Amino acid sequence: MKSLILALVPLLVLGCGNGSNNGSPDMAMPATTLGTPPPLAITCSDAPADVYTLPSGLPAMDMTHRGDVFHCSIGESLTAAKVNSEINDYNVGYMNTEMGNVTSGFWTYRIAYRTLRNTPTGGGTPVEGDSVADLIIPEHPIPGAPLVVWAHGSVGIAPKCAPSHQDLSGPVQDQDFPVSIYKLAGYGYTVIAPDYSGFSFGQPPGYFNAEDEAHAVLDATRAAANALMSPPDKVAFVGHSQGGHAVLSAQSFAKAYGMHGTLVGVAAFAPLWTTMALWAAGTTDAAGLTTNDTSSVLYTMEYAYSAGLLRGDPMMGLAVFQTAKQQMAKDAMLGGECYDSAKVKALGNKPSDFFDADYVSNVGFNCAANPLGSDCTMAPSTPAGDAPLWVKRWAEDRPALDDKSAPLLVFYGGMDTSVKPGWAQCARDKFAKDLSGAGATTTVKYCYDANAGHRYVIRGANPDFVNQWIAARAGIGSDPAACTDFPSGMTCLVPPNDL
Repeated sequence: MKSLILALVPLLVLGCGNGSNNGSPDMAMPATTLGTPPPLAITCSDAPADVYTLPSGLPAMDMTHRGDVFHCSIGESLTAAKVNSEINDYNVGYMNTEMGNVTSGFWTYRIAYRTLRNTPTGGGTPVEGDSVADLIIPEHPIPGAPLVVWAHGSVGIAPKCAPSHQDLSGPVQDQDFPVSIYKLAGYGYTVIAPDYSGFSFGQPPGYFNAEDEAHAVLDATRAAANALMSPPDKVAFVGHSQGGHAVLSAQSFAKAYGMHGTLVGVAAFAPLWTTMALWAAGTTDAAGLTTNDTSSVLYTMEYAYSAGLLRGDPMMGLAVFQTAKQQMAKDAMLGGECYDSAKVKALGNKPSDFFDADYVSNVGFNCAANPLGSDCTMAPSTPAGDAPLWVKRWAEDRPALDDKSAPLLVFYGGMDTSVKPGWAQCARDKFAKDLSGAGATTTVKYCYDANAGHRYVIRGANPDFVNQWIAARAGIGSDPAACTDFPSGMTCLVPPNDL
């Protein structure tokens, strides 16, 4: 069991930046931008900054207003040559020879739309959430192509970390998500890429909350339908890392919550679909995390904080931290920077220096990472240490997949030290359990890139495979050539205590 705890350290690069910015300069080209953008079905005249302000006077939120667009701003445009140049720049240093090969440029809009957060612990109607998204329209759309909802990986939860703030025509940034957007839109798909709820509008953040992510993804389909002149009647979901978790969650909630269009496929790159107990295990001294591991420590903080905050239960938000460190912890997560090393280090040398003692002991060690066998029955002396309640949360954040839905495609990397192959096997075990019932029709195709790490798995030729796979699912193209299957004989590395 100790291998579970020590394995937490590599979460350092779970879909986030690594501090490098090594893109090469763009080569000279006749033009990098397109002409007049195509019209939308809504007015699009807001200033860019206004997209992130919540207007007064919106109708009272209810189910009929999901996907209502309340802001729209015209963004950047890129020619196909510029898109390929950006792809080439982002691929520098990723040990691949697959360069930009797209045939379409695109126009970008920033839209803000209404959605709902997760259901409160005591039941009742979820409160309003709102999200900003990039809506991307290709210069040369594929006839009959589905709308693609792209879900991003971990980026931090501070407002400035929202992916929609990035100019896709600008210099290379230390981010993973732009490459996938370039490939999807450059292939000819209309793409909507939501931030998820909680980045803007003064609303509470969310991190790996399955229902919360799912609502943002599903309502993105409604927002696109409201904004586009001729919205596609088919939809595909694609996501990486946390975004893989988001699109799998959306698949789980799609029938109950609804969406616009017919789901034809879900593709997840390196999804973290292992037990959410990992976040609690990471707070224990046995895990070996120190505050020098800024990203890993922040992820344990962000999950624990938002898991209670969004549900409104007794362990709300900051209760997971020691009383004297609560404001410092909040500032480290939300005070401005996405990965603020100095503020994280100021909390102490290791997570147990600032997490609530009962959370670390009852939830983190005895329940999530006990090397002698999990004990998840501990009664709390503080609300944050209620182990049975956390077990319920972990299960909710890895919900059962719909066994009668669209096909799934799951990509894993053999060199991934974040969602390592042993953790991927835990996810495969969960998929097999969920999709083994009588009458199940949902299929799963696995692709395994033996040389790919967590960030490389969405580069190279893998996005091209996904583009073709989506086209085949939508009935507008042939299946891609066979990919390498996941290795046989793999064992789940962590106890699947919420399987």
